[in-house]
Amino acid sequence: MPVRVQITCSLEPSNYPPLKAFLAQNLPNVRGFEGCERVNILFDETQSKMLIDEDWQSLKAHQNYMAFINKNGVLEKLTAHFSEPPNINYFYLSSL
Repeated sequence: MPVRVQITCSLEPSNYPPLKAFLAQNLPNVRGFEGCERVNILFDETQSKMLIDEDWQSLKAHQNYMAFINKNGVLEKLTAHFSEPPNINYFYLSSL
């Protein structure tokens, strides 16, 4: 079942330039990972927030990706830019 993943991240304002460079380098890897349909990054610099908005073919595909970046160290490098742990939400299309 397809899933929308939204990850809200709190940032330190001084982390924007290195974070944006990190994202530019790593987003192609996310977009090319099996099961990833779409990834967008949105910033609210007035509140020092970033939203990672993703569509995945399944929850399992997203979990596989998270396990992969945890194992290879990318997750640790990403979260080093955050001022607190991210908030991850999973949404499923309803057939209303």
